[in-house]
Amino acid sequence: MIKKFLPAIVANISAALSEILLMASSAWLIASAALHPPLSSLSVGITLVRTAGIARAALRYADRFISHKIIFKLLDDLRGEIFLRAAKIFPLKSGRSHEGELLHALTIEADTLKDFLPRVVLPISTAALVTILLTYFLFAPLKIFALILPAIFFMNLIPIDFKQPDDSFYREKILDFSDGRDELKIFGTLPAVEALDRAAKNFGAESLKLTARQINFDTAFKVFGAGGFFFMLLKLAAVVDTIALTVWSLIFLATLEIFDRLPAAVRAWKKIRGEKFLADKKISAAQNFPTEHAVEIKNLSFGYAGEKIFDDFSLTIARGEKIALVGESGCGKTTLLYLLMKLFPPDEGTISLGGTIAAATFGNYIFSASIRSNFKMLRENISDEEIFSALELCGLEGFDIDAPIGEDGANLSGGERNRLQVALALAQDAEILILDEPTAGLDKSRAEKLIANLIADADKKNRTLIVITHDSNYFSELGRVELVQRIRGRHG
Repeated sequence: MIKKFLPAIVANISAALSEILLMASSAWLIASAALHPPLSSLSVGITLVRTAGIARAALRYADRFISHKIIFKLLDDLRGEIFLRAAKIFPLKSGRSHEGELLHALTIEADTLKDFLPRVVLPISTAALVTILLTYFLFAPLKIFALILPAIFFMNLIPIDFKQPDDSFYREKILDFSDGRDELKIFGTLPAVEALDRAAKNFGAESLKLTARQINFDTAFKVFGAGGFFFMLLKLAAVVDTIALTVWSLIFLATLEIFDRLPAAVRAWKKIRGEKFLADKKISAAQNFPTEHAVEIKNLSFGYAGEKIFDDFSLTIARGEKIALVGESGCGKTTLLYLLMKLFPPDEGTISLGGTIAAATFGNYIFSASIRSNFKMLRENISDEEIFSALELCGLEGFDIDAPIGEDGANLSGGERNRLQVALALAQDAEILILDEPTAGLDKSRAEKLIANLIADADKKNRTLIVITHDSNYFSELGRVELVQRIRGRHG
């Protein structure tokens, strides 16, 4: 990291020193010219001022160019790291609204880390070097009083703790407002709006208090710093001539400007050190190991927000087996599917898979455009014959595969939408097929026909078929039916 920051640090320090040189040479030239010397004696000073001015402009541009180049490179790296890590943990067990919270937090983290170089590293490193150099040159005329300068520097580094206002309640209200917008539209929004207004006012008031404290703190440090510099000027006035005193006055003004950035740099540093970033967190992935079976679950424990769904749950499914996982609504059937698909990591235990998986759930998203686009979105090189075959198995023959089907399948009926999801899963070249409520929205005859087609296709392809349902009546032809219950022990 230091190697990445070093060019920016050098450029920033060089720009700061060039500014001090410009101030010092200008002060010398002005003070010397006031004595009305021959113009030739000022030629060196004039040349120095011009050189320092050009160097200052060039170095300030180089400082910004190099710093921004490094910052944007770091930001690109951070974004890549964030989305790679986020992809491993989405969807969250706590729901989509909390995914938005996490993405918001990750964005704030990226901005915070992005600002580390310009807001922390450069101000502190530049001020430190300037302090060392000026203290060295001041020690001869001021002796022990030269140490006032490093004292001012370290005073500005005092880590005063400003407790950030808690915005969690405000954000929670916004999320509730968003999630319940349909209900609010029906029954009225006034109570929710008033609650949101109160949360916003409280958060705003706390933020204003924090801002006021920070302004007072920074102002006090500026006053103490200016007092220290003024005291050093008084001491210098007794031991140096008028020209040198003028030079030191402008150097001190430039140094005060450099020191002004230190309190904000310390706050930014404390914020970064106090946060536990995603990059520092251990993100556990689902433990999947090879197995001779199609599915082997051992001692699985899993829950949402501390509420257990499975505890010491074990299940083995042989290759090529056809099984129905049956249970009442809310028992964890769909959760088990998400665990098998590696969308959630188990809290404890292992999940071993003996092949690739394709799955269809009643709530899967359907892409807009056309049926053909949906198939090609999931399997780029699929042929039209394979598309028509999958549709026919699901009773969707005769559909125009190039006709638009609307956002999330809006132009399809509930039963057609569900059968399309099953067809999309059937068309995948997977060894294990998991279907969540494939007969939802279908009448008895269509449901029975679909089940017969699924079983026949699984036999033909020697594919393991797992059907998740709350009703086992349609799945008597499957070789095995397993009851899924919350907080369940061992299964065979």
